[in-house]
Amino acid sequence: MKKNNLLILSIVFFIFSNSAMAGKLYKWVDKNGKISFSDKVPPEESRREREELNQEGRTIAVKDAAKTPEEIQQLKKIAALQETQKDLLQSQLAKDAALLKTYRTEEDIDTLAKSKFEMLDSHISIASGQSETLRKQLILHQKAAANFERAGKAIPQKNISNIDLAQKQFNKNQQEITEFESQKLQLSQQLISDKRRFNTLKKQTGESPKIHNETIPSLLLGELSCQEKSCDPLWERAISFITKAGSKIIYRSETLILTKTPKLSKDRGLSLTRINNEQQTSIILDIRCADSKGGKETCKNEQTTQLVESFNQLAD
Repeated sequence: MKKNNLLILSIVFFIFSNSAMAGKLYKWVDKNGKISFSDKVPPEESRREREELNQEGRTIAVKDAAKTPEEIQQLKKIAALQETQKDLLQSQLAKDAALLKTYRTEEDIDTLAKSKFEMLDSHISIASGQSETLRKQLILHQKAAANFERAGKAIPQKNISNIDLAQKQFNKNQQEITEFESQKLQLSQQLISDKRRFNTLKKQTGESPKIHNETIPSLLLGELSCQEKSCDPLWERAISFITKAGSKIIYRSETLILTKTPKLSKDRGLSLTRINNEQQTSIILDIRCADSKGGKETCKNEQTTQLVESFNQLAD
């Protein structure tokens, strides 16, 4: 088959090279699967993908086929996804820069957290001491009111005001203690998060993360949906999936995973995006290929289709 194609191509170029009309030559596959060559593309074939060939028969440019309404809509969805990815990346990079500027080692994180814990414990200790004093004052005013009641007398307005004020002060004190305890819990969670992110940044490659603008997208998107507790395990399975697919992760955050930019025609660049909505979370697989004829074929081939289908089964 290859020999026949080469023979046909040779004959076509012989004819065109000896013709006064010699110039650009186009190659395309018609609706019947027949390979056609001509220096002009017939109107009925103008919407098909075609290659422009040089005098040696090499492809020097590829004109994409006209997009269907469905393909146009999918491209808009992919463009919107890329904008979301850019926003997530820029936001996280700013946070990462601040984290690395603040801490040089994991011990630095522990040291700063320890000083904050000690400060909060001090506030709680002081507030707890005040709590006992305020509680005694409240009980004292309540006993005085009880004495008036036992004597069959009306409780004076001043005593009622004292009880109300003591109760408010005690409640405020208790609220302060609760807030300090809440800050300790948030600090503990932040400590874990900062350590995890710090270690992740130290392990990442030196390659600068970026959204693959110079590549072409596959029109196939993988998409998983999850809610709350099921999302973290599903996110980790999705990361494991693209790793097993042979992709090298160069950037990782809690909402975005990027792999190496595809350079060769056979390469695929994969990204995972975690988008949190009010009702559910979506985990989207985006596939990109090298901007070449071979890259376009890779983005459309059976392996890419199977990759997306397998990804969509991760939630089952």
